[in-house]
Amino acid sequence: MIKQRWLFVFVGISAALAGCSGGEGSSGTNGPADVCAPFMSEVSAGEVEIVVRNDRSQAVYLRSGICDAQFQIAPSEEATPRRAELTVLDVTCDAGRTLEGFPLDCFDSSVPPIAPGATQTFRWSGLLYERVEMPASCYEKANPAEIKPSTCSQGFAVAPGMVEVTVPLYANVKQNCENGCETGLDPFEVKGTFSYPDGTTVTIPVSP
Repeated sequence: MIKQRWLFVFVGISAALAGCSGGEGSSGTNGPADVCAPFMSEVSAGEVEIVVRNDRSQAVYLRSGICDAQFQIAPSEEATPRRAELTVLDVTCDAGRTLEGFPLDCFDSSVPPIAPGATQTFRWSGLLYERVEMPASCYEKANPAEIKPSTCSQGFAVAPGMVEVTVPLYANVKQNCENGCETGLDPFEVKGTFSYPDGTTVTIPVSP
């Protein structure tokens, strides 16, 4: 009788442990962990409209925004501006999970003008981007035989507070070829400061 009683106790404990573990090869009721989730972009506190107004009597020129970002953002506690705008070469980690191919090169030499008295408007998502190394398995639809990016861009939300935006410009432009090849000359920057996320629009004048 003693041996039989201990046998019942052992079987009962084994069954309870099996129920807690979910059985071999199971991750429990929560399902398997998503190894890609830590690389997804955060949710921003809101978008901001950035308006550059040319108060000069002659045109000024922008980066195209295709290969080179047109503006940068620096929270008040940071001295160096960070990437706030994505170019065609910047694949977000979110998008990388479903893209089948990835851009490897960017060729654009245009330098768009802002005419005297005119404005140019950009939209900032409220995120700042950093390049991170996401596991290769997260690029689900990419062809394994093709080149995958070694890094992807992850967006991080900006905490409430003062923010400075920097917009690089050119005072002049040089035409390099008949097909519209251009080079910006005499570079300079304009800056504006606003309270985020309270300020939804910031206007930056280009002084004469």
